[in-house]
Amino acid sequence: MKLAAALSLLVLAACGGKPAAPPANRGGAAGHVPGDVDGDGRADQVSFADNTVTLNGQSLPVPAWDFTAAGARVVELGGQAVIAVESEVNEDDLTWGIIQHDGAGLRWIGDVFLGSEPGAEDIPGDGTIHATTGNCGQSTALTYTIRPGVIDKAERTTGTYNPDLCAACPYVLVDTGAGLRFVGESLRNLAGPDRAAEDALALPVLAAGQRELVVVLEEVKPETTYLDALSVDFGGVRVAPRACGAACVVDGAPEVFTLGQRRRFVFDVPAGFAGAPVLYARGYYVPFAPTVAR
Repeated sequence: MKLAAALSLLVLAACGGKPAAPPANRGGAAGHVPGDVDGDGRADQVSFADNTVTLNGQSLPVPAWDFTAAGARVVELGGQAVIAVESEVNEDDLTWGIIQHDGAGLRWIGDVFLGSEPGAEDIPGDGTIHATTGNCGQSTALTYTIRPGVIDKAERTTGTYNPDLCAACPYVLVDTGAGLRFVGESLRNLAGPDRAAEDALALPVLAAGQRELVVVLEEVKPETTYLDALSVDFGGVRVAPRACGAACVVDGAPEVFTLGQRRRFVFDVPAGFAGAPVLYARGYYVPFAPTVAR
């Protein structure tokens, strides 16, 4: 998760060139109206269409993001309100992109990982957002403090690290032509080189006349994937991806990618094929070193 650099919130007055105070909804200022994002003293509504957020006539396209935006809403944090852009949920990875109004316009300031829909206890009204995530036998409590132009993150981990309890990745997504669609996980439970093997994942039925298949593997959990070979079976015909590099053949020289990284592979669909292809991946993943419980 990348956090934006802190933004200046000084607004020049219309006359005289003197700095003006930031809007009433910034930083818990007195007189804040709940749900007021832009500081005009009224609760706001936000709309979302074509990957763009619009508030009171001001629009902001969602910037390049590791997720597919699915919607937006106003979230009251106590003393300030922000816009939360919601990601599509693939299993347990709900993420919000946070947009503030800095007095001049809408500004994307970063994102927060939630995992699942937050409850009232996760947004206690003190300018923070809370979430809990777990893996490998440990639980991590996350606290995000939303400040003008920046998100501060703190975490506390408890529990005992156990590699046998680590969740599997990477995620497998297919490009449908209208965006990426989550279809499952690859290399499930193949933790460590001693468990290296090939697994299979059925992919969605192809559209009639489809000539290429785009598959994206994305590592979203704290581990590193070692992908030794990748292919797609089209009705008994195994096809390797174009320009696949280390992922072309089983040779002990794997394609390596880790948390926050993705790899894109393009497969040529054999003429006349119809139905659901099957993705075959060979390799393993290695969980990150244990986090010291605090």
